Amino acid sequence: MLSPTDLSRWHLKVEEGRQTWSYSAEGGDNAPQSIHEKYFLGLPISSEEVPDLPDPRNLEEVASNAVDFYQRLLTDDGHWANDYGGPMFLMPGLIITCFISNTDLGVERRAEMIRYLRNQQREDGGWGLHIESPSTIFGSALSYASLRILGLDADDDTVKKGRAFLQKSGGAEGIPSWGKFWLAVLGCYEWEGLNPIPPEFWLLPYSVPVHPGRWWCHCRMVYLPMGYIYARRSKGPITPLILELRKEMFVQDYDAIVWDSMRNHVSPLDMYTPHSALVNTVHWTLLWYEKYHSSWLRQKALKEAMEQIHAEDENTKYICIGPVNKVINMLCVWFDEGESDRFKKHVERIPDYLWLAEDGMKMQGYNGSQLWDTAFSVQAIVATGQVEKYRDTLTNNYLYLDTTQVKEEVPTPNRHYRHVSVGAWPFSTRDHGWPISDCTAEGLKATLLLHENKEFIDRPLISDERLYDAVNVMLSLQNASTGGWATYELQRGSGLIELLNPSETFHGIMVDYPYVECSSACIQALILFQKHYPSHRANEINTAVAKGISFIKSIQRADGSWKGSWAVCFTYGIWFGVEALCAVGETLGTSPEIKKACQFLIAHQREDGGWGESFQSCVQMNWVEHPDGSQIVNTAWAVLTLLVAEWDQEPIKRGVEYMRSKQLANGDWTQEGISGVFNANCAISYSGYKNIFPIWAIGKYIQKYGKEF
Repeated sequence: MLSPTDLSRWHLKVEEGRQTWSYSAEGGDNAPQSIHEKYFLGLPISSEEVPDLPDPRNLEEVASNAVDFYQRLLTDDGHWANDYGGPMFLMPGLIITCFISNTDLGVERRAEMIRYLRNQQREDGGWGLHIESPSTIFGSALSYASLRILGLDADDDTVKKGRAFLQKSGGAEGIPSWGKFWLAVLGCYEWEGLNPIPPEFWLLPYSVPVHPGRWWCHCRMVYLPMGYIYARRSKGPITPLILELRKEMFVQDYDAIVWDSMRNHVSPLDMYTPHSALVNTVHWTLLWYEKYHSSWLRQKALKEAMEQIHAEDENTKYICIGPVNKVINMLCVWFDEGESDRFKKHVERIPDYLWLAEDGMKMQGYNGSQLWDTAFSVQAIVATGQVEKYRDTLTNNYLYLDTTQVKEEVPTPNRHYRHVSVGAWPFSTRDHGWPISDCTAEGLKATLLLHENKEFIDRPLISDERLYDAVNVMLSLQNASTGGWATYELQRGSGLIELLNPSETFHGIMVDYPYVECSSACIQALILFQKHYPSHRANEINTAVAKGISFIKSIQRADGSWKGSWAVCFTYGIWFGVEALCAVGETLGTSPEIKKACQFLIAHQREDGGWGESFQSCVQMNWVEHPDGSQIVNTAWAVLTLLVAEWDQEPIKRGVEYMRSKQLANGDWTQEGISGVFNANCAISYSGYKNIFPIWAIGKYIQKYGKEF
């Protein structure tokens, strides 16, 4: 059995945003760890390294203490590294892929993965969809298989508890479709138990409304390699371990299961988005097609799918858009080419997704949130009014902003259904490179704020032309029909395509919908840009902003709220909604939308002055109080909203006082509930938010009301 590693021997290497953890073997050189390495790993940090700070005498000192601590976590290349883990279905895909391809993850990584899976096991023995969700079959079956692949015996206590949960919960038979795929390729589910995923969709003319090029990019990039493997019915070797897993994970005898009856069998523990009548009809039609399809057409579809896979790999330097398609693409290359140069390039990029923390090694929901966190952090620090004090930190941040902006177009964007990229900022690193509307907006906002203080920047400034490119990306991403902004691309298909969502687990995956967050971020960025460059594309920007504001007003809920889609939840969405309206000059006195939004927040303020929202707000799409009470991050978003709306001071002051009361002696705040989300049902960590947003909110309060308590 692998024992947990000595955490003091782990080091984080960063280079232009790339984050990789490596282990110094026993007996070898082991350099001293940095403060941020110790912090991420939960190791003791001496008072000499991070001293407790004097009790703040005013809010300016509260903010200074917070930034003094937070800047110690800055990495050498100018970005903040943070934990972007949380989903429990990501790492098993990597483990299965490495098992099938005989790829060695390394003893130390395997040991820390085991520790992570042990730490995330629920009391009932199962594992959730994410680290705060109740146990599901999806999380439990994949985590169970992962622990056995990583080397735990069937009689290990963690494994026994996991097996007991599966047995009492109906077994792996009821795993949802993405889990069926992973178990099938592992050899622990038969392909007859899956609904069809034919790659022939990629041969349709783009004019057909259901062409994959019209789907949300994350969706199409997952089903692309899934379809390739499904069409080939590829699976790994049936080893003695696989035969044992077949016995351990199912309540029925594996060989007696009627697999075609499993296609639509999904445990109630997992079912979130039931199949529509349309998708069931499509599945039955595709089953007929699978029986009678043309082998010539199938081979043509496989060739097209692999060409699209190679393009995605090369355009992202083998990082891929996300962790799911990363490992399935890697598996496709293995099945097609074996241990080729392309496969080796995939292996080299595995560490980009692995994050080590005090709870073990996990696979992140992206190759990090580097640009996103850094752009927000810049805005937060600037809001404190202490730019000169933190000039070195902000100069390093500027270097990262400069490094990360996309400067080259992908070679064949139309052929591979890519939107314009040049000028965009991605979520993480330039190597990743996928352009995103709100990341571009926040990157531009941070850059422009630093240009307002350019006397402190000791390097060449980002050129006007590059800022124009960023504006071009944002303008090109506005949907003409609604006026709203989606994430990576224009909305390319009707919302009716969502009726084809086959995932069972996730909501809103088929279409790149416009969101309040993306729309607000772009509006704010365009308005700030106009302040600096009033004559550049002025009419287009004015028109875009006006249409964007109309969109934001149109999606406000009757209770005054906006639902956040990328964080928890209404406090987040309302912040973006109100910021946009105030950016165009609307006020509490003139805008019923702002007034209703603020009233919604005031109605949910807790007695202690804070706000606390559970991720269940996202799942249920209605406000759900956090079971642990007020949360620092939700409170900061609410305070920022009320400040920009110029609501009465008293509830704002109570929120600021709550944040101040929770600050630690060294300037940090304690990590509380998970704050990110995607596709309504899956939460994800943003560990930097507990620092960024209290700094921002307190800074904005000081700007309006002064520094005194």
